[in-house]
Amino acid sequence: MSEFTFKQQANTSLREKVTNDLREAILNGHLLPGARIKEMDIAEQMGVSRGPIREAIRQLEREGLLLSYPYKETIVADLDADEVQNILMPIRFHIEWFVVKRYLDKLDDSFFAKQQVIINEMRVAVENGEKSRLVDLDILFHQSILELAAERTVMLTWQSIVNQIRLHFTKNISFYNLDHMERDHQELMDAFRTKDLDLIQKEILKHLDSDDNLLCFTK
Repeated sequence: MSEFTFKQQANTSLREKVTNDLREAILNGHLLPGARIKEMDIAEQMGVSRGPIREAIRQLEREGLLLSYPYKETIVADLDADEVQNILMPIRFHIEWFVVKRYLDKLDDSFFAKQQVIINEMRVAVENGEKSRLVDLDILFHQSILELAAERTVMLTWQSIVNQIRLHFTKNISFYNLDHMERDHQELMDAFRTKDLDLIQKEILKHLDSDDNLLCFTK
């Protein structure tokens, strides 16, 4: 493991707090893909028993953030380009396009005002070089679209892939031209405002292609 250390834990909601801290350490890049997760070391750093650590590991395995090998070790997961291109991005497109088509009438002034705040915050994050904040804002922007849906399958599907997307995004964001972040999302919102489904579909695909180029960077 790296030199990153975990903070001491309070006794309230211990399993959840341990899981959240371990998840954030992974998603914020403190624990990189391939890093070994040592139960005993983390338990000592957090000041807890190994039980909550094991429960947290099981939860993060289900989220796709950790990989455990029987009788061997647990490591931080990674995604290769094929998984991103051929699994995650198509899933992301289909659920976002489904929501936009079905809930076009919910793309109203309130929705656009909320999304514009996120886009404006992206500009500030770019100016300040806050890469982790940019990742959070990108996730929030797209999740806000999906939250328009009444179908629970939409959010269940999103929740099953979002942490893997965020993990790969965090890993590769240093290769991306951050100046494009605000522009790319503004262009997507401008397409939404037209209510022209053909144009919207084209812009979603263009936007995801931009993300795809980021997420699949292999140099």
